[in-house]
Order: sequence, then structure tokens, then C-alpha cells
Amino acid sequence: MNTETLKELLLNASHLHVFGYGSLLWKTDFKYDSKQVGFIKNYKRKFDLGNTTHRGTEKMPGRVAHIEESEGDKAWGVAFKVCGKAEIMKALNYLNTRECELGGYTTLVTEFHPRENPNQTLTVLCYTATNDNILYLGPTSYLDMASQVVSARGKAGSNVEYVTKIAEYVKAFIPEDNDEHLFSLDKEIRFLIRDRQLSKHRVGQDPELHASTIINPVPAS
Repeated sequence: MNTETLKELLLNASHLHVFGYGSLLWKTDFKYDSKQVGFIKNYKRKFDLGNTTHRGTEKMPGRVAHIEESEGDKAWGVAFKVCGKAEIMKALNYLNTRECELGGYTTLVTEFHPRENPNQTLTVLCYTATNDNILYLGPTSYLDMASQVVSARGKAGSNVEYVTKIAEYVKAFIPEDNDEHLFSLDKEIRFLIRDRQLSKHRVGQDPELHASTIINPVPAS
């Protein structure tokens, strides 16, 4: 959906719900009034999208989250409620730069089901990508994905931090989300870093590697 078209649709709206399932979970960076955990139906989280700005470079792209259609699945995340025309426009401008211009995402408007009342629906805006995206890397083995993640970093930090913090957040706050894809990638990243024999001292010298996550991973709920 074109950003200008989206702005026109929301011109008279009193609030907007933004659905986060990736780094927006732990690095929101826009003002919101409230948030709810929940899911959108018939989608699942994947890490098949490349990134050459925030978490990688053109020579060494990182892997970032997107959602893809998958009948019968649920993509869990958080709906952030932004209130007031001025704050809505600020959030949209910020997200357009972060997610679309620098991240390669497009917008999707869909229905969100809150955890507390799954029969209720909220209309949410989310950011995702399809396999025709120029940055789409496609699926591969978890070892290959983890190798890419461990090697990549961009202007916002390491790709390791990006993936492991998503996994940490989901385990801590969305225990219903049994995301095998996310947790398998997270596990492979941790094993790979240990196999490369990065000492606690060396990791501690490099906060971009998200040391506490690698050395002392959060247990699954």
C-alpha cells in the first residue's frame, strides 16, 4: 500500500494500531498510548528478508523478520495503539523511513486478535515483504542462516542482537508463541558463536553482540 494513500485513509482517524512482530517488539521508538499482545491469522514469522542498512551491508546482508501467508498459522506480536492525528502522522513518517525506505518493507492492513479476547478484532497496520522483494534472500538451512546473521552488522547494530532479542522477548512475554523457526535460528546462532570460541571477555568488549543473551540465554517458558 502506498504511504500517501495510507495517510489519506487515516486523515480523520482518532487512533492507529501498529502490529509489531520483529524488532518493533523491543525497539519501538515511536510514541504509543497502550499495547496488546495477540496475533494475526494465516501468517507466520520468517527470516528470509535481507537487510543492507540497519543490520547488514550490501556486501554482507543481514537477515530480518517478515511475515508470510500460511493457512492455519498465527503470527504473534504486539499491537501498539497510537492516538491523535499529530502522533499518528509522526509514527507513520518514522516507520516509513525505518521500515520502507531503509528496510525494504511494504505496508499491510489486516485484522489482529488480542490475546485476552481472541474473538475480538482490531484493524492493524504492519510492515512486511514478499518474495518478489529485491532484498528477499529466500529460505536455507538454519546453519547457513545463522552464519549470515553472525557475520552481519549494520548502522543499527549486529544482526545477532536483532534476532536474539526478538527470541528473548517472545519467550518472556508471548509464551503462547511456539515459533519453531525463530527458536531454531536463535539456537543455531548461540551454538555457532560458542563454536567460534568467543570468550566472555571478548563478547563483553563488544556490546553489539548482545553478550548477555549469548552467554546466558533466557530459558524457554
